[in-house]
Amino acid sequence: MNKMSKMNKVKQFFNLSIMLAFTACFLLTGCGKSNKSGETTDAAGENTSETTRFINGTYAVMTMQNEGDYNLVGGQDSSMKESIKQMLQQWWSISDLNSGMKQVNELTSENGMHSKEFVSEVKELGIDKMSKEEFETKLAAITNPEQKIHFQLLYDAYSDLGYKAVTGWDLGRANFLLTSFYVADFTDENTALDKALEVTKRIQKTFKSWDEYNRSYMYGYLYWSNEDPKDSSSKYTQRQGFISELKKDSKSPFQVKWDTKLEKDWK
Repeated sequence: MNKMSKMNKVKQFFNLSIMLAFTACFLLTGCGKSNKSGETTDAAGENTSETTRFINGTYAVMTMQNEGDYNLVGGQDSSMKESIKQMLQQWWSISDLNSGMKQVNELTSENGMHSKEFVSEVKELGIDKMSKEEFETKLAAITNPEQKIHFQLLYDAYSDLGYKAVTGWDLGRANFLLTSFYVADFTDENTALDKALEVTKRIQKTFKSWDEYNRSYMYGYLYWSNEDPKDSSSKYTQRQGFISELKKDSKSPFQVKWDTKLEKDWK
C-alpha cells in the first residue's frame, strides 16, 4: 500500500497545482463569463442543436468550474484563446493539434487513461471478488487516512458501476480537450464537433443517463484527485454542487434527453 500512498500524494499535488494555476489564469484574464442569459445560443447567436447541447453537457461541470458558458462549444469565446492555449501547454503539454490528439487518443483508447489504472487496482486488490464483509474487514485494518479514502472509493465505484466506474472522467475530459482545441484555434468548430460527436456517442452508449454518467465522471475525479468526498470544502463538493445546479437549470444541457438521437447537424 506504500506505493499507492505515494501515487496519491503525487495526484494531490498535481491536482492542487492545476486548480490554482487555472483559477489564477481565469481571474487575471477576466474570464468570469458565467451563463446568465438563460438562452440556448452558440457563439454566433444561433440556436444550439440538441446534439451540440448534449456534447456541451459532457464537460459542463468543467465549464461551470471555469465560470464559462455551457451554450458555447468549449465553454468560452474567442477572447479566451490565449488563456486556453496557455492552459493546454502548461498542464497537458499540448502545443498544437497533433500533440493534443495524442492526449485525446489515450483518453479514448479501449482501456482509457485513468480507467486502465482503476481496473488494474480493482483486480490487483481483489475488490471485484470481495464481499461486503471482507471489504469492511480490510478497510478497518488500514490506518493511513489517504489509503483508507482511496480503498473506499475503489470499492464504492466498482460496486456502483463496475469496470466502467471512471470511464466518464476519461471521456468527458477528452471532449473538454477537443472543444478547447477549437477555442485555442488549433482547429475549426465543425472539426472539433465531429470528433466530439464520436466520443459523445460512446458516452451515450456506455451510460444509461446523465445521472449515471455524472457519477462515473465524479468517481473518476475522486480517483484522480484523491480528495475526501466528505470534505465540504473540497473541489469535489463544489463540483457536486455544479451538477445539482445544472440538473435544476431548465436551460442546461442536462435537460437534453439521454436517448436523444445524436447526429451531425453542422457542415
